[in-house]
Amino acid sequence: MVNLADVINNQYPHRLYYRANEGEATQDDHGAWRESEAGWMLYGACREETNGKGATIATAGGKFTTFSALIQIPQGAGTRIPEGTEVIATDKELDAATVARLDDANLVQELVNEGTVRVAGTCLKFDLGRLHSRLWV
Repeated sequence: MVNLADVINNQYPHRLYYRANEGEATQDDHGAWRESEAGWMLYGACREETNGKGATIATAGGKFTTFSALIQIPQGAGTRIPEGTEVIATDKELDAATVARLDDANLVQELVNEGTVRVAGTCLKFDLGRLHSRLWV
């Protein structure tokens, strides 16, 4: 008998993180507007595929852009990630302390050098498909 969890873990072995805005701006007691804090969150399982052929995609405004990676996401993993959102794909799930420090460029570079981070960049396009979703970085 085939275990569905094993199939998903083999097909989507990586983890996708995104930099999320925690909410809308609020006013403090003095009437000044404060932006909400942004933080890194786990989106879910994924499969990162490097763009070794230099393929391009059509992005907003009709521009053609060469992407560095295509990230495949299983159906039902989550909602659409807006274009321009910072994303990071990793080989394994990161602990909470590391996720809290993902804004540190030096830490991200260390994780890239050791092979934990596969790709870090900005969402160029997101396609919420019927069978799976795709995100281009």
